[in-house]
Amino acid sequence: VGVDNLLQNRAGKSLSNHVPTSGKLTEFIPNDILIGNIRPYLKKIWQADCIGGTNGDVLVIRCIDSSINTRYLYQILADDKFFEYNMQHAKGAKMPRGSKEDIMKYPIPVPPLTWQARIVEILDKFDTLTNSITEGLPREIELRQKQYEYYRDLLFSFPKPETVSN
Repeated sequence: VGVDNLLQNRAGKSLSNHVPTSGKLTEFIPNDILIGNIRPYLKKIWQADCIGGTNGDVLVIRCIDSSINTRYLYQILADDKFFEYNMQHAKGAKMPRGSKEDIMKYPIPVPPLTWQARIVEILDKFDTLTNSITEGLPREIELRQKQYEYYRDLLFSFPKPETVSN
């Protein structure tokens, strides 16, 4: 997974057609969090659901503390506050790059695991609702347009004046 495969605005990732033949890869495993490190304002972040590799333009965050729910950590890092923090510490003007050192200093609130699970449950429900609206709304509009056209055609199919009999 390269930075080009991570989708903007926390939209996950796209499949890669490119397999690197040289260079160093960083391994990721399920539940690792991948963050695009170039142009942090694009908000490229994905929680891995498979094993793979990535390059230096993508940071791999792996939770090694059992007191932190990995999905909770993802939700913290997917928040706008994290991306604003990342931009404040980024280097470069045209293609800003996040500071790995400063990212590791980002404060993570750690409530009890039961609270983390509840927070994750609520935020995941909102994510599902938001995604179903963005995916489902265009389809719903298309169906309503077809329904409108059907009834419009039906309404205009009344007998013409010259064919009306008394």
